[in-house]
Amino acid sequence: MVDTQGAVGCEVLVLGAGPTGLTAALDLVRRGIDVRIVDPAFSAPMRSPSRGLGPRSLEIFDDLGVVDELLRFGSLGQGLRMYAGRREVTHLPAGSDRSSRRRRAGRRYGRSLAIATRQVERVLRESLAAGGVKVEVGLDVRAWEQDDSGVTVRMAPEDGGSGELRVRAAYVVLADVPATTLPVTGAPGTTVLTTTLTTANGSASSGPAVYVGEVRVDGLPREDTLHVWTEGIMLAPLPAEDTWWFRADGVPDASHRAPTLTQCQELFQQRTGRDDVRIVGTQFLTAYPARYDTDLGSASYREGRVFLTGDAVGDRSLPRGVDAGIQDAYNLGWKLAAAIRAGEDVVLDSYEPERQAHEAGSSGSGPSAPYPRHRPRLPLGARRWGRRWYAELGGQAQLDLHYRGSGLSQELGGKRVLLRAGDRVPDIRLWSVRAAREIRLFEILRGTHWTVLGLGSVAAEAVAAVVRRFGSGVHGEVIGGGSVGSAIPGVTLLDSHGEARHTLGSRGGSVLLVRPDGYLGLRAGGRPEVIAAYLEGMVTEEL
Repeated sequence: MVDTQGAVGCEVLVLGAGPTGLTAALDLVRRGIDVRIVDPAFSAPMRSPSRGLGPRSLEIFDDLGVVDELLRFGSLGQGLRMYAGRREVTHLPAGSDRSSRRRRAGRRYGRSLAIATRQVERVLRESLAAGGVKVEVGLDVRAWEQDDSGVTVRMAPEDGGSGELRVRAAYVVLADVPATTLPVTGAPGTTVLTTTLTTANGSASSGPAVYVGEVRVDGLPREDTLHVWTEGIMLAPLPAEDTWWFRADGVPDASHRAPTLTQCQELFQQRTGRDDVRIVGTQFLTAYPARYDTDLGSASYREGRVFLTGDAVGDRSLPRGVDAGIQDAYNLGWKLAAAIRAGEDVVLDSYEPERQAHEAGSSGSGPSAPYPRHRPRLPLGARRWGRRWYAELGGQAQLDLHYRGSGLSQELGGKRVLLRAGDRVPDIRLWSVRAAREIRLFEILRGTHWTVLGLGSVAAEAVAAVVRRFGSGVHGEVIGGGSVGSAIPGVTLLDSHGEARHTLGSRGGSVLLVRPDGYLGLRAGGRPEVIAAYLEGMVTEEL
């Protein structure tokens, strides 16, 4: 599709093909959106390697249909060895889990997956290619401009070749690419992206640095274990690779330039006192200013029709982490699709405040808090390095993340319930009357639809009315009590283990409307007109 000005058209252009951009593209493609994804030449070197994926990211990739492939190349439940200098102070074998049964309830994945970033990208690229979309490389973004109907991006070959490609998109997703690397132009009357961001090796801070990279190590056994020194050093083998993830915190290096192999080896030996372990090679190394006082709650996630995700977000020094970027993409994907299909972009207004609230920690005491609540005791000697670096051990599970303060979260039902509008819906066990087998709630939520859940047979009529009105855009189920084999009119799922009553609520007649990203959007009584009014502008009605 070419417009009158010679620009190739698409509905969404994704710039940046790291885990965040690939997740956004994959989610949009399965929703039938015309997507183009470009990985600018300057993008890949700026993406920091990560140690793996948290439980919430695994839930997202389960929904996107790629989690089994990721599990093949990763390791769940990596062990932990913690040292104070040369002395080992903690040892948790691989696969050990101190969590209680109650804490695991409602989780599909209870542990983080250790996996190399390149393996994540490879799996996502292959899945995207199977859907007919290939990542375009060899192009650099030269300039862009936007107006009321879309964004025009000008690109050219990175090797300096002749010719320019103009892409016109309804929306642009900037994924992990700092906006300071992207020049912008604007004709009179146009709006351009003006967000100022800190680059990975920028000079915004004169304080200490954090070294992050992928290295080769001699002297440590390649057991499935994260090695942590309380002096601010981490090493972890990357599954299916011959390299190790490396991190050093509180490095007195005001230049914030990427360290050399010699610098890393000397720093390691100085802090740990171990000369039997050596860093002998590097795959990737970078440095970030160790600044932790940035107000992430004011981070910019949007500029008109350009949406920022992952490490393109805000003004920060350290990367936000692969889990946060994936959650950005998952939050944004269904909203972009809804805006394009329904022709109304009001739903897009919720993207920035929802993600800002999480970054600011205003979403409660869940993973927005800087440290995991359950972790091995930190030895006293580690306090001199501060504790921010230690958050890396817990991963960003994001299972307690909620959007209760969002305008999309409406609680019109009972007040004495555990699950509130804006909360992540847990993965509970149910009995499917239709399939005559036990089923998990996530199996029902999986896909691109909204899900309307009626509590009790009295809600069956309301659920059926909503499904008739919105068709395939909404999937309906009615949960009832009773034992396996019960035949209750209108009931399609049985609360055979009592988990629905405990987590979803016990008020018969209530209706829960679950968003496509698995968060509870609306709890209301059994009035279908209220539910339909909520969905207007987000789901297209079927005539």
